[in-house]
Amino acid sequence: MAELLDTDDDPAEHRRLAVLERYGIIGAPAPPDLDVIVRLTARVCEAPQAAVNIISADQQHQIAAVGIAPSVCSRSDSMCAVSITAPGQVLVPDARLDPRFAANPWVTALTGAVRFYAASQLHSPEGETLGTLCVFAQEVRSLTERQRRALDDLASLVVDVLDLHRHRQLLHHALQAADQVRTELERSNTALEQFAGQVSHDLKNPLTGITGHAGLLAELPGVSGDTQASAFVHRIESATYRMNRTIEAALSLARTGGQLHLTDTDLQALVQDAVEDLREDLARAPAQVCLGMLPTVSCDSTQIRRLVQNLLANAVKFRRPGRPAHIEVSCDNDADGWNIRVTDNGVGIPPEQRRRVLEPFVRLGGDAPGSGIGLATCMRIAVAHRGTLTIDEAAGGGTRVTCHLPYPPGTRT
Repeated sequence: MAELLDTDDDPAEHRRLAVLERYGIIGAPAPPDLDVIVRLTARVCEAPQAAVNIISADQQHQIAAVGIAPSVCSRSDSMCAVSITAPGQVLVPDARLDPRFAANPWVTALTGAVRFYAASQLHSPEGETLGTLCVFAQEVRSLTERQRRALDDLASLVVDVLDLHRHRQLLHHALQAADQVRTELERSNTALEQFAGQVSHDLKNPLTGITGHAGLLAELPGVSGDTQASAFVHRIESATYRMNRTIEAALSLARTGGQLHLTDTDLQALVQDAVEDLREDLARAPAQVCLGMLPTVSCDSTQIRRLVQNLLANAVKFRRPGRPAHIEVSCDNDADGWNIRVTDNGVGIPPEQRRRVLEPFVRLGGDAPGSGIGLATCMRIAVAHRGTLTIDEAAGGGTRVTCHLPYPPGTRT
């Protein structure tokens, strides 16, 4: 059995655990794409069981598995804890004959004992081994050379997914932090722009790796000739497309609300242009947009147009089934500034959800369309103008969103 390591006496293990901690995957929900990868791994390797195992200081964490329920076991009982110290891929046709594993409880179990076992290591970009992607079975067997290469490729794909998940979480946390520090808006936006530029490369690299590995897997005869395996690869490719859209949306959100270019803007013309851009979506819904008498206001016209367009698009997306959407855009003023309102007769937003839906990546309902940043973008635009964004219920049901834009300093209307 593997021995527990004293990280105080092993600087290399200490570095490995420090890198592992930065991924934040132990004790947290695993990226859902890993489930597809382990299923594809089992399929390609013709093995009944496969798992992504992460090795911490004293435990093995199966964060995704097929053919076996994901579980946690002691590191001293883990076969993969031995494999992470091997010089390369581990292939064991009969674990009873391998002195590294012969006494392991997974091998000596009275029922369900492991005989065949193969594992490829999960190497982080820093070169540290996080764990393994492994396959195993209760009968003696081996892998072909092509299957061994595929196992290594799929292990690299696992790391790409983990890296993408890690950087997305970093971006999400940075956006949340920026939204909480309103008094430091300009500094936060500058920092976010720099952050977006810095992580864009880091986010794109894992995604490019996933796309590349998926393409290589699709060309393997064992995949291209297997309908179910091909379907798994297609799901991976679809997931990368969705993730790419999310990344682009997140980076766009990070850059929103930077340096404003305030001009006297004809709100009537601005909203009419936004409606024209959405003409096909409005006709398909169908949806009717009614405009009140809209004034000229001092604002960044590009960002306010984006705000209005997002609110109109949301009103179309969240309309009531079987009922034409009716949307009103109006504007009035008070002692402090202008109130731009978009009101619809859609499904509405429950009071307890109204603050939450203004956060990045939050969607109303698990199957709601979009990436969950539309309202968060509107909030950042309002805050960038030193204004507010509020959500309440429209008369007769539906949603009313109000963007308050304060007058420029030294002016009143």
